Amino acid sequence: MSNKQKSTQRFDLLLFESFEFKGQKRHKAHRVGAATSSPKGGFVIYIPTGISLTGRLMMIPEKTPLNEVDLLEAYHSAADEFGL
Repeated sequence: MSNKQKSTQRFDLLLFESFEFKGQKRHKAHRVGAATSSPKGGFVIYIPTGISLTGRLMMIPEKTPLNEVDLLEAYHSAADEFGL
């Protein structure tokens, strides 16, 4: 494996759906694509054909073992940080 392949990071793109279930607000994360870091800087983002996106996306390292609460806290803290 070359150094370039080792340094490439892979990410999942998540979109959150908010809904109400039995009177309680709930959120569900949907994996809507993937991203990899580019050797020249930035990211290459892959969104499958047929997926239409609106709203805020969250990009997390691929296969991150976060539960729903961890994901939501990270999502909301990032939104607060950038005033979104």
